[in-house]
Amino acid sequence: MKRWIFMFFLIVFQIQAQYISSWFTMDNGLPQNSIKDIVKDRYGFIWLSTDNGIARYDGTGFLTYSNLAVNNFHFGGFYGDIQNDNIIVYNDYEENKILIRKRNPKIIKESKSDAVGRLFYQSGSQWLRTVRNELSSDLNYLVKTASGDYIISHFTVTYTDKKTQKKFFLSLKKSETYTIFLCNERLYIIDSENRKTYQIFRGRTIPNKTPVIFNDPNTRIYWQQLANQIFIVHNDHIYWVDNRKNGLKLQFLTRYENFGNYRFGCIFYDDKSSKLYIGSSVKGLNIVQLTQFNTAQKKIPFVDDVSYSSLSFSDNTIIDALGYEYNKHGVVKEHTFGSNEKYYMLYDEHGNIMYKRNKMIFRRHKSSGYTTADTVLFKGKISNGIFKSFGLYGISETDFINSSLHIFLDSQLKKTEFSFRYKGIIKDFIKYNNYNILVGSTYGLYLTSLETKKNILIKRINVKNIVRTGDGNIWVTTNKDGFFLLKQEKLYKVPLDWQHYLESAHYILLDPFGYYWISSNNGLFKVPRQQLLRSVENNNSQVLYYRFSKSDGLLTNEFNGGSVPNAYTLHNKEMVFPSMEGFVFFDPAQVQTHYPEKNSIFIERVKIGKGNITSFHQHIILENDYKSADIFIDLPYYADPYNLKIEAKLENYDRKWEKIEVGNQRKYTVKSLDPGKYTLRIRVLISPNGEYEYKTITFEIKPLFYQTKVFKIILFLILSVIVILIIFNTTQFTRKKNKVLTKRVSHISTELQETLQHMEQIKKQMQTESEYQKKFLEAVNHDITTPVKFIAMLAEKLNEEKDTRVQKEYFEGIHQTSEELYKFSLSLKEYNNVYGSNQIYQEYGFSLNEIFKSKQKLFETIAKKKNNHLEIQNKNDILCYINKGIIACIIHNLTDNAVKYSSNSTITLSAEQTDEKILLQIADTGNGMTDEQILYYNTLYWATDEKNMQFRNYGIGLHMVIYLVKKIKAEIQFKRNTPKGTIVEINLKYKNN
Repeated sequence: MKRWIFMFFLIVFQIQAQYISSWFTMDNGLPQNSIKDIVKDRYGFIWLSTDNGIARYDGTGFLTYSNLAVNNFHFGGFYGDIQNDNIIVYNDYEENKILIRKRNPKIIKESKSDAVGRLFYQSGSQWLRTVRNELSSDLNYLVKTASGDYIISHFTVTYTDKKTQKKFFLSLKKSETYTIFLCNERLYIIDSENRKTYQIFRGRTIPNKTPVIFNDPNTRIYWQQLANQIFIVHNDHIYWVDNRKNGLKLQFLTRYENFGNYRFGCIFYDDKSSKLYIGSSVKGLNIVQLTQFNTAQKKIPFVDDVSYSSLSFSDNTIIDALGYEYNKHGVVKEHTFGSNEKYYMLYDEHGNIMYKRNKMIFRRHKSSGYTTADTVLFKGKISNGIFKSFGLYGISETDFINSSLHIFLDSQLKKTEFSFRYKGIIKDFIKYNNYNILVGSTYGLYLTSLETKKNILIKRINVKNIVRTGDGNIWVTTNKDGFFLLKQEKLYKVPLDWQHYLESAHYILLDPFGYYWISSNNGLFKVPRQQLLRSVENNNSQVLYYRFSKSDGLLTNEFNGGSVPNAYTLHNKEMVFPSMEGFVFFDPAQVQTHYPEKNSIFIERVKIGKGNITSFHQHIILENDYKSADIFIDLPYYADPYNLKIEAKLENYDRKWEKIEVGNQRKYTVKSLDPGKYTLRIRVLISPNGEYEYKTITFEIKPLFYQTKVFKIILFLILSVIVILIIFNTTQFTRKKNKVLTKRVSHISTELQETLQHMEQIKKQMQTESEYQKKFLEAVNHDITTPVKFIAMLAEKLNEEKDTRVQKEYFEGIHQTSEELYKFSLSLKEYNNVYGSNQIYQEYGFSLNEIFKSKQKLFETIAKKKNNHLEIQNKNDILCYINKGIIACIIHNLTDNAVKYSSNSTITLSAEQTDEKILLQIADTGNGMTDEQILYYNTLYWATDEKNMQFRNYGIGLHMVIYLVKKIKAEIQFKRNTPKGTIVEINLKYKNN
């Protein structure tokens, strides 16, 4: 199958019955230019047979069938039974039989011949079908009817009754040709040569009341056998023969100029769409749209037919400002009005016609048959328009920026009753009620009070016309802003058509059947009154406009507005609208609107990618790699495609209905959808009330394996297992890591604890160091105090003494004490280590007697001055491995304390060694310590809180001794000597075992 998309080539003929003619040839869709027969099937599609195949026409384009497996594509007439969906067509010599059923042709193979058909001619021993109803006297013909058969041969008609087999004979006058047709089982034989018509019923001639036009030599008769349509063409006039039981009636269709020049061989008339399909044997197909409209024109050379204002002149005629009187067929009479402006006309109260030319207003007198006139001149003013509304007459003047409207109470226009000023150029005015008028200008719509003389601007719009329709509603049309309904002094915008042609709406009329008719720059629109009024109250209410255009018989789509008056209804019920090609007349009762019929919508063809068009039933399967798929919506529709509303929606995918453009093809394109199953709903508007017919199909886009549910399930399971494994491994890893981290944290915690402890120790050590430094300074200060004080005392005495010998002794004491003090200063580093070092024991031992001797030598001179005697007992050489500095400091302080606080005393330094311990003893026989002091120092030694070791009460020397004793983990005891004095004993470990 092959789809042809065509463009309309319109050839317009202006004749008594106007029509639009569209030619189709091989250049725009036909398989061949020789049309053999035309018929309409039960579904509404038009079928054509040609010398190169058969084609189906749906109002948009031709669908040709070039893939039929036949011997030749030279097809003839159509036969069969339309109502039973049984249309048959044969090719040349009836080699192949094609059955058209359910909108598609297919080859039928039959071994024996059938009897389908009405008219046959004899070729040898065979009877072959023919659609040519012009019979040659040289051939034999067979005509089949329900009651019997006719054989026409050699100027004789033989009838054989089917039931009785009885034969009847009838002789014909000799003629070279006859034309025949069947009507109501009557056989008509036309002999135009002898001007005779035979009417035969069941073999008998019956009285003939057939009009003589049938046998006129200038008459051509066409007989469409399958549809049983008969047409007569006489002097370019085409008549349709109405098959009535009481005789044949001719119905005039149209006049087709030079009909005989086109070699037309077949005609079919579709009365539903008012279209004639005329097939030529050489020029193709001509589709003639019989118009429902008449456009009245002057037909005067070099004179345009651009029309504006007019007035109803009689029941069926109008008159324009130039004086031309028209009926629907054209000019009836020319009343010489002269060259005038076309925009404004009116009847005054006496029936006189008033119109405008420049600054003058003319009044044509009814009493003279409109042959005489008088004028009214407005001097010094630019007159714009004249108006009349319910007894008020208005004249407007303008400077093209502002305008004035002068109101008069009569047509004499002598006394101005009111004058008002407006912005813009005044285009129209009407009397709104007894107190107000409505004025429309290029600036806006005004409500003007006749009582208060005030103007109220209702809306800032460019007004074209103000229209009060027969139902009392007031409408305002504009330039490019659409049109409005005025309700309670407020404007409501009316929804536009889907192409927005009504943005330039001109004028509105109401017919008696509840429809508004609206003219525009692009067509004439018809809409139900209730729909339009409902849309003003509810913005979501649907408005379904029906558009009439050139395809419906209009000579132009462009109507004119802005004139006063513009459109109106005549007494004979015809409406009149001005257009660019003349005045359009029509009877709204006779004008048909066309919508698709119910059950005439078929979705059964699809084109996938660049492939061929194929048929399907309800379901389409698309491969995954499809690029696009065109789903065709087949329906017979022969009116303006603008009025065909087709919408589509994918269920669960589209939220709104999507309008399908129906310019050249009616199709829904599928593309860019993911694999899956879809449901497509199509709806087609089939009535002006918003009734739709719905169709549903499904289609499936096949997924690749990785897009299937099985794959997705497997993938899901695999991914689930992987996720589980990952989670498991992650969990295990996390657990292990947590263990490691726990250990590490524990280790770090331990390290931190140890570090903390170490820091605490360092802190304590630093605190201790600080205390050590303090105590060291105190100890140094304490230990050097006595020698320095002694040296100072000797120096003072030396200064006082005059005796040289005594001075020498003093010098020697100072020298000896200073030398020992010098030695002590050299050992300050070791002395410092006593307090700063934690080392209690040392690797090499030292002699305690060496320490005793150094202290004896240091304090000997000082002791003598206080009459004290220092002696060392048990001078055996005892080695000590405890920190030498600490032992020296302890002995120094105990000796210093004994020397300092004793007089006339013997101070004894001794040491005794046992297996594991060394007992140091420093004893004096002086005054000694009091019992309180002995208790204090013993208690201080045994105290565990070192904070209590504050240097108070009794000096710091013994406090440092106690501190150092504790440091080396030794034992000290203070006790009274006998008979007096004090003994200090210290038990030392011999070594760090």
